[in-house]
Amino acid sequence: MRFRRFRYLVVSFVCLCSPLPSTAQLNGTGLTLSGYVIDDVSHQPIRSVPLQLFRTAGNYAAVPIISGVTGEYQFSGLSSGDYQISAHANGFAPTTVDVTLGGTNLSNITVYLHRTDTSNSGEPGSPISTHELMIPDKALDTFEKGMKAMSGAKPDYHKALSLFERAIKEYSDYYEAYAQMGVAYQHLGDTAAAEKALRKSVEMSSSRYADALFLLAEMLNDAGRFIDSQVFARQCVTQDESLWSCDLELARALAGLKHSAEAEAVASRAAELNPANAKTFLILGNIHIQQRNYAAVVKDFDSYLKLNPSGPESDQVRASQAQALKALAKSQSSHAATH
Repeated sequence: MRFRRFRYLVVSFVCLCSPLPSTAQLNGTGLTLSGYVIDDVSHQPIRSVPLQLFRTAGNYAAVPIISGVTGEYQFSGLSSGDYQISAHANGFAPTTVDVTLGGTNLSNITVYLHRTDTSNSGEPGSPISTHELMIPDKALDTFEKGMKAMSGAKPDYHKALSLFERAIKEYSDYYEAYAQMGVAYQHLGDTAAAEKALRKSVEMSSSRYADALFLLAEMLNDAGRFIDSQVFARQCVTQDESLWSCDLELARALAGLKHSAEAEAVASRAAELNPANAKTFLILGNIHIQQRNYAAVVKDFDSYLKLNPSGPESDQVRASQAQALKALAKSQSSHAATH
């Protein structure tokens, strides 16, 4: 599970320090389809799962994507009709989910994967940890009920909170439960309690639980607390080099601190890890605005618009791209005049 509040920046050339606007449907055109990839037994989110979206006729309906650090996914640019989500991950049986889009967006569409390789858990290729083996069955069952309460068609975050609290009473070292309490609190609008729960999860896991590190970094970035965010984002990146979501949060923090050179390198790595994520190119474009590298801005926003041609941010991106083209032309003209 992850927070539903995502803020990514589209900065104008007039103000290079604009705050990150809320864009819950960042990749959307008219309709979006989103949800989580979940283990059907443990009900733990599964990261790095390749997902494809097809029309029922078998044609691709969107760019293939990869589930995020907490199992989240989102397809955009969709029209009404029948679709099929296809998921293939090592250690799990191939899965398809049939979905019908009407005139509104669909969220909380859970893709449940069934494990075929029982030597692994939580995510493709990840062995069961000693910590997981120590969790009592009663606590695990209570935690799973809490996850179900949050991932159902009608999430009940108050119920989820009470279940996670009960799971912690049954197993005091249950740092995963603290992280999910943070998610529930954030959905309920209590950011102070969310931060406290996530910090507790990070502390109890000795800063080794990537989900809590990522969620905390994201929340702090959303609040403009870039100094704090970069600490947790850096710790998140060290847990797994394939976690592009952690790279993206680190890039956001570094961009907010105006450390554009390092931010550019980190965001570029995120783009290499997941080139189908439009948000990354939005971040890169704004980093290049800070650097006044207008040629790169044009290229970044072109990549963004190819992935997300008609989303709620797309008009603003086009306007910024047009400004970049004008600035680039002016720069080239001035250079020619001096030579």
